[in-house]
Amino acid sequence: MKLIEQNQQLNEFPKWAKGLIELSVFNNNITEIPDELWEEKELQILNVSMNKIAVVSSSIGGLKKLRMIDLGHNQIKVIPDEIGSLTSLDSYLYLHNNRLDRIPDSIGQLNQLRYLNLSMNNLREIPDSIGLLTNLRELKIEDNQLDALPDSIQQLSNLHELHLQNNRLHQLPAGIKNHPKLRVLNLENNRIQEMPTGLTAIRELKLRNNRIDHLPRDISHLQQLRRIDLRGNNLRTLPIEMLALKKLERLDLRWNEHLKKPKWMEDFASDCLVYF
Repeated sequence: MKLIEQNQQLNEFPKWAKGLIELSVFNNNITEIPDELWEEKELQILNVSMNKIAVVSSSIGGLKKLRMIDLGHNQIKVIPDEIGSLTSLDSYLYLHNNRLDRIPDSIGQLNQLRYLNLSMNNLREIPDSIGLLTNLRELKIEDNQLDALPDSIQQLSNLHELHLQNNRLHQLPAGIKNHPKLRVLNLENNRIQEMPTGLTAIRELKLRNNRIDHLPRDISHLQQLRRIDLRGNNLRTLPIEMLALKKLERLDLRWNEHLKKPKWMEDFASDCLVYF
């Protein structure tokens, strides 16, 4: 049984019949999740995003069949440790745009999870246990207050996309710099000083507004790279090895005030858009 009540300006949960499999009250004015919901043991999909919910009960751990849960765009300050009991979660866990300042260690128990969004919170650190989420395909932690990432993040060997923009990062863990499957890496608006070059599968690399003052010669190893954004850094020169990037479609170098365009750049393939 499904109950879909989206965009209805509801102030509380609508009534439902027992046996729910899917429930969505997306984009309403709901402030509380009723205790009765935690008794719906068959529930697989739960979407309560874009409401005014502040508290998530520890009873959430009883929903053992949940495969997807969206708690995003609320006012939640604490995620209970019992979130780790939702071991059937194999799709999405959205916690973005809340008021979280920590993520419980128990999140590492969700080892079937493929998509995790922790963006737009007040996080200063991520638990080491995140490295246990070895099925993750996409991880978003943008718009937080991270100074560093745990070394365990390099264990996420199936990760395809990593979004870290708008934090305070100075560098990446060494293992991430050589990730075998990472295709999209967004590090915009951080404090990164060195460009990662061991990402042999990378297709899109966003490094806008960092502190990079040079590009290493082994940038030529990024043979799958299609797009790279280096706007607003401290670049002064470019290595000629960039000519080896045969699949490059877009190169953005604007707002590097000391950078002069090298003559060899005229040899770039005509279908590569260069913004200087």
